[in-house]
Amino acid sequence: MKTLAITMLLLLVPASSSAAGSSAGMPKPIFSCGIGTKRVSVNLVGSQLVYHYGMQQKEEMSIIGDRQSGNVFWLTQRMAGVEYQLRFKSGVYSYIVYTVEGNAMSGARPAAGLVVMQGTKTISDKKCAKYAEFQPNFDFSSLPEDSPEYSAM
Repeated sequence: MKTLAITMLLLLVPASSSAAGSSAGMPKPIFSCGIGTKRVSVNLVGSQLVYHYGMQQKEEMSIIGDRQSGNVFWLTQRMAGVEYQLRFKSGVYSYIVYTVEGNAMSGARPAAGLVVMQGTKTISDKKCAKYAEFQPNFDFSSLPEDSPEYSAM
């Protein structure tokens, strides 16, 4: 009987560690918002940030980045309110998701959106249908600090 119990426990250990390992690879939402009929989102998958853009049924673009890849940057700056932005770089293009807090004193309303730049020139600026914020389940300070010349503001 004792041998049967030990055998059963040994069979359960690999299954439970395998389940734990697969949950570590599950995407964790960092940012998400609707822009017209499309959606922009950033998920944390393992230690990598994954940028997604497109319709729910058809993704138009995805970029994978982490500190080592050198293609993802974080910037915090103060405008009328505090602005947070995450920039993904692909070739000469940058895709910046941002959120900026409102400021009742200046009348600035909170906003979020997606800015696309070619070099340092803004070629697209789309606002989210609803205000969205970055989720605190990632240490953004671990990323390289971005240059203000790539500001979404």
